[in-house]
Amino acid sequence: MLRKLIATVSLCLLALVAAHAQDPIKTYVIVANGQGPGSTSFATALGSSVIAQYDAIGVVVAQSSDPNFSTQAAALPGVQSVTEDQELQWISPNETVVQADNAIDDSAVPSPDASALPPANRETFSAVQWNLHQIHADQTAANGDRGNGVTRARVAILDTGIVASHIDIAANLNTSLSVSFVPTEPSFVFPSNGKFSHGTHVAGIVAAPINGIGTQGVAPNAELVSVKVLKDSGSGSFASLIAGIEYASGPMVHADVINMSLGTTFLRNTAGGAGSLLSALNRAINHAAAQGTLVVSAAGNNGLDLNGILFEIPAQSGNGMAVSATGPVGFGPFGFNPPAVFDRLASYSNFGQSVINIAAPGGDALYTPQSQVCKVGVIAAPCFVFDFVLSPGGKNGSSNLYFFAIGTSMATPHVSGLAALIVGKFGHMNPSQLRTLIEQSADSFSGPGGTAVFGKGRINALAALQ
Repeated sequence: MLRKLIATVSLCLLALVAAHAQDPIKTYVIVANGQGPGSTSFATALGSSVIAQYDAIGVVVAQSSDPNFSTQAAALPGVQSVTEDQELQWISPNETVVQADNAIDDSAVPSPDASALPPANRETFSAVQWNLHQIHADQTAANGDRGNGVTRARVAILDTGIVASHIDIAANLNTSLSVSFVPTEPSFVFPSNGKFSHGTHVAGIVAAPINGIGTQGVAPNAELVSVKVLKDSGSGSFASLIAGIEYASGPMVHADVINMSLGTTFLRNTAGGAGSLLSALNRAINHAAAQGTLVVSAAGNNGLDLNGILFEIPAQSGNGMAVSATGPVGFGPFGFNPPAVFDRLASYSNFGQSVINIAAPGGDALYTPQSQVCKVGVIAAPCFVFDFVLSPGGKNGSSNLYFFAIGTSMATPHVSGLAALIVGKFGHMNPSQLRTLIEQSADSFSGPGGTAVFGKGRINALAALQ
């Protein structure tokens, strides 16, 4: 009988062990009561489960398959909360993008000419870049202000990764500092598979070089760092975002600007278990600012008033800048002449009186009829497409691809590029000074919505560099 009892107990224990062995490994974000040295001393008690520890912001990231991990960690002295991390869709998989038919082969790389500054506004697709004209970045480039005057500005692109070999990206991309914080996609390089690369498009708006081909960025000589925090699909975790912000603003990179053309929406006061995750993200963005990095984020593309029951992160996280989008109607058929209009809130852009800091070109898709075809420069396409923002957006073999796209994701890098121009001309400065220069030099509007949609106005690069 005793032998039978022992056998039964042994089988139960084996079943329990087997059940635990099958428990999935979960990632937890642990927020400390305080921030700064010693705030995460409790991490020693968590042993090898700790995968990241940020004393400065009082945040620890851990992984465990133990179903009791959260309860046990929460009981440690100094712990404020333990929350299972969430993977969310930060970039819509259904973005409005149109590939330009005009690809450029790798063989088109121009020979370097060190004897003179390359002429601005003579790229293959310059005629299509209404966005630069609208913020006067075509004039700043012509004046020689390109993001590398008294110092070379550095912009970290926190996104899905970048096509590192793209002909209109490679010259300005610091590959030695670029990195991925997505465990399942460990390379910061977006594959050259012909698909649209959101991060590459964003990077090109900031700093596509002036090389006589393709497009030019707002700050065409600024330095780019690719910090991959999202999967190629645009989804990602809070832990990855926090890691990317800490890295980009930390001593190794110390970027002047972090660009986050990404976002997700929560119901106000009903964030539930995500509350602590939002708190950790707030801490990371505030810490970046304290270390001298301006964080610029997209306001989102749902046409929402963010002063209502919904809020957008990271646009409303910490003390960064939130960017709404302007979009033209009619640039393709009418150019810069009436009846084309430009300084209007894009139809999709979120807005909010206490949320939006600044507005910038993001494009729109309202021109009709959509069947009408226009030719602008060397590109022939449906007329409505020319109201989008054109930028490098992918690669297929040796063919460098360019895409028209719309969104606050496109508006945001215009602001980051302007910040880079300011740093390049005047030197490194703290984020509050940078923000003030951007806001005070903007063109303000008293039209519909006013500050609720444009914040301090639509950016003006020429005025900011005076």
